[in-house]
Amino acid sequence: MPSSASHDASHLIHNLPGKRAKEDNMKRDYDVVVIGSGAAGLAAAVTAADSGASVIVLEADDKVGGSSRLSGGHFYAAGTSIQREAGILDDTPDDMFSYYMTLNQWNVEPAVARTYCDSAAPTFEWLRSLGVVYKPERVYISGIDTVPRGHPPEGEGLAVVRVLDSERIKRGVDLALMTRADRLIEEDGEIVGVAAGDQEVGCGAVVIASGGFGHNKEFIEKYWPDAHEQGEGVWAISGPKAMGDGITLGEQVGATLGGYNRGLLLLTPGFTKDLEVAVPPWVILVSREGRRFASEMAPYTVMAGLFKRNGGLAYAIFDEAARQDADAMPIGPSWTTEALLERADSGEVLRADTLEELAELCKINAAPLAGTVQKYNEDCATGVDTAYFKPTGLRAITEPPFYAVEVRPAVIAWTGCGLRVDSETQVIANNELPIDNLFAAGEAMGTLHGDRYIGGGGSYGPAVTFGRIAGRNAATAAAKGAGLME
Repeated sequence: MPSSASHDASHLIHNLPGKRAKEDNMKRDYDVVVIGSGAAGLAAAVTAADSGASVIVLEADDKVGGSSRLSGGHFYAAGTSIQREAGILDDTPDDMFSYYMTLNQWNVEPAVARTYCDSAAPTFEWLRSLGVVYKPERVYISGIDTVPRGHPPEGEGLAVVRVLDSERIKRGVDLALMTRADRLIEEDGEIVGVAAGDQEVGCGAVVIASGGFGHNKEFIEKYWPDAHEQGEGVWAISGPKAMGDGITLGEQVGATLGGYNRGLLLLTPGFTKDLEVAVPPWVILVSREGRRFASEMAPYTVMAGLFKRNGGLAYAIFDEAARQDADAMPIGPSWTTEALLERADSGEVLRADTLEELAELCKINAAPLAGTVQKYNEDCATGVDTAYFKPTGLRAITEPPFYAVEVRPAVIAWTGCGLRVDSETQVIANNELPIDNLFAAGEAMGTLHGDRYIGGGGSYGPAVTFGRIAGRNAATAAAKGAGLME
């Protein structure tokens, strides 16, 4: 294979004036082609190379990293060395699996979830061995369980990408930037290559790690109707090339999909494109019926589901005293003292002298809103939220004017629908059998996530974990195809 890997290797792919004739045999240029250079793709490429394969990574963007470079890079795992250093000595993959499955009422693929729970800690240790820095004092409870399993890296997701990309270069893995794969090449029912426009590269196996579809409105409507229902205010924090290419590629060769109508939506007032995960604790959230339906400090992992059961939107209600004190309780740029005043003056935030008038502006029933606020104010006086047990942030709503901010779960953190895979990351065809030589990892695979997100690190961790599994298995498949293994 070509030895230079520190630069864009797009020129190493065959430039063809037209489509290859069906009767032509595809020449193998690489053992493994990895589509996508996020955490999953880079982990796959490095692992495939460690398994003896020649590898090229195709990346649609002009830089490596995809959505992974933009994320926090947290890793969700049980039984890690960092946990032990932090004094957490008895957490196990069994405990993690029990939490994972119970949280999602077993409405996920058990074998795939089990593989992640068993493989997460070894993958985490692999990242540490490569130089990704984690500190025991930063491990935290990232889900709704009681065990700290969230592992944030120093330097966030970009630092992980840089380490993995450095390892890619060390191993001589080629990279073709601005090369968007648009077709898988088959011969006699086997995947033998990848096409990117008029360019083709032959290979023994393919790993699809092209990310999700957060920037594809058509796919959002088709595969994630809950997100589509939030309207034009929906936006994604993912990389700009998250267009669902994996779905397109897989369906061309008869792949099935999993994870329909799943993903993670975060709350937003929709004022800016800033990532704001939560609402301030000093508001109350009321439905279109004017009633509270959750603790305002409920985990972000479950908020979208709570909103769905209560009409898809809510109003954050607070008073003038809370607005004036907002800067003392910072939560995000949309919720500062000055920002709220400016948006109230512009009409983006609703403002009224009485709760009855505010209810009219919100087009909700005045009586339930008044009763809800009265009961909440009584709880504030005693310091105990008797309805939803909000632990902090209790603040009476008494001083006019009163405010209402419409809030929706409309920020796409990640998309859940993708290619169905088995526990070895092999893509499943519509005949329920695996497709030879085709693997998927990261957001491109749609088998792992359930209706409830397990917690921070529950997408980045699986991306690296299943990327490694896919890379190893792709290298094995390529070696078998080349007659190098029995």
